[in-house]
Amino acid sequence: MEILLSPAKINLGLWVLEKRPDGFHNIYTVMHTVSLYDRIFIKPSFTQKITFSNPKIKPKESTVYKALKVFEEITGIPQNYEIYVEKNIPTGSGLGGGSSNAAVILKKINELAGTPISEKELLKIAGYIGSDVPFFIKGGFAVATGRGEVLHFFGEKLNKKVFIIYPEVESSTEEIYSRVTSGMLTNKDQISIIDNLLKENKFDEFLEELDNTLGKIAREKYPVIGEVLNTLEFLGYRGYITGSGSAVFSFGTADKRIKDICRVRNWKIFEAELI
Repeated sequence: MEILLSPAKINLGLWVLEKRPDGFHNIYTVMHTVSLYDRIFIKPSFTQKITFSNPKIKPKESTVYKALKVFEEITGIPQNYEIYVEKNIPTGSGLGGGSSNAAVILKKINELAGTPISEKELLKIAGYIGSDVPFFIKGGFAVATGRGEVLHFFGEKLNKKVFIIYPEVESSTEEIYSRVTSGMLTNKDQISIIDNLLKENKFDEFLEELDNTLGKIAREKYPVIGEVLNTLEFLGYRGYITGSGSAVFSFGTADKRIKDICRVRNWKIFEAELI
């Protein structure tokens, strides 16, 4: 049996652009993997069996199952493994746990099959499973455009510590997107400013421009997200919503006051690094 580490991600800003003919929106977002991991246990088996530590996750509806199915359909190689996923990344948090699980499994079963699919093709296949899955094939630090599947990876990574607060609320990405209105869309001139800061490696200036269209909607729908952000601001920190919520992250390390508040409010707190 092998144990695989499946990292979370944070969005360093997420801007929603025009609606596409396929009904999705184009976006511009910057993602970075962080050292918060699910653990995936995998071993060859005579049959396929997938289980999760979180009983709410239905194996046949999971991204792990979709990854196995897509790979088998494309290669014709039966995917019989016993897989157990120890979920440490909260679901509905905007931290990408499900997408990460799918990508990690795709890479591993490709390796176990003798690498019949190139990394370029694997990135394409990952896009069939979910918009964030291609990012996790490589991980690190990247700009994602299109639905999130068009990626530009940076050669360097940001060397920063972060802490993440999950207020025990599951946010539905589909529902948050359904609340996007034309007045919330970002124009391309604004995106050009942000893009140029990244191209010029002006990362500190870029961090001053962080915004999140979906995060604003999530904050309105789930007031507890606002409570987390207001708490951080009161204590001298700047908080940012990742993805479509509900998790909030901040740079640096969490002091005792924050940890005490999280314990009293039953908010989960994770300390991590950008990786």
